[in-house]
Amino acid sequence: MKNGRSGKAAAAAGTGLLLAITTLGPVCDERVPVYQDPRDVFSGWISVTSSTPSAMSINLVARNDFDETLEGEAVLRGEAEISLLNNPSIRKSFAFSPGDLITGKFNSTTGTLRVDPGDTIRLRVFWDYVDEAGVNLTTDYFRYWEDPDCPSRCIAEEEVFVLRGTLKVFDKTETISMGPTLFSLCHVSVHVPPQFCPPVDYTVECGKRAVTTGPITRRCP
Repeated sequence: MKNGRSGKAAAAAGTGLLLAITTLGPVCDERVPVYQDPRDVFSGWISVTSSTPSAMSINLVARNDFDETLEGEAVLRGEAEISLLNNPSIRKSFAFSPGDLITGKFNSTTGTLRVDPGDTIRLRVFWDYVDEAGVNLTTDYFRYWEDPDCPSRCIAEEEVFVLRGTLKVFDKTETISMGPTLFSLCHVSVHVPPQFCPPVDYTVECGKRAVTTGPITRRCP
């Protein structure tokens, strides 16, 4: 069937992607859809999904906003940068590759990726808090205070980071720009098992987790 869908099919062929086209029924009932450039079909965002005393995870996420399935040989190349809002000289850059994909219908043998309408793909890297200049923020930058609920644990004052990233999913689709996104971190110096200390209360706002005033406050070395 060519009528109505021919324009979109031709555009898809031009991108080098295989579009899984849904059967549409009788030509007489078919309406011509609003044209959408298959090059500009992804939206995306960058985020931190977890942080531990030793590392934080930085994620690039892309969502297929097109109304068809996109399938073809994947590029999956991206970059990300994290820096301190109040001290941009503290920064770290990362490169993403297909090996960093943790969510998505990817065939590692053929290099083919399938992304259905509304589906997301996620790539992840881990940062050990060491910046480009070799500064370890956990030992040389963060300002720690003793946790009143656990003397063997220290909690750092709030630091705000800026995240930016880009991701290329397919060769013929546009590069996705992500950010800037802000992320607040109150680094915890060490994990203490719950049988020895109560867990850190993450329901408390980040900036209030480090107790910095009062008669029982103590700075950690």
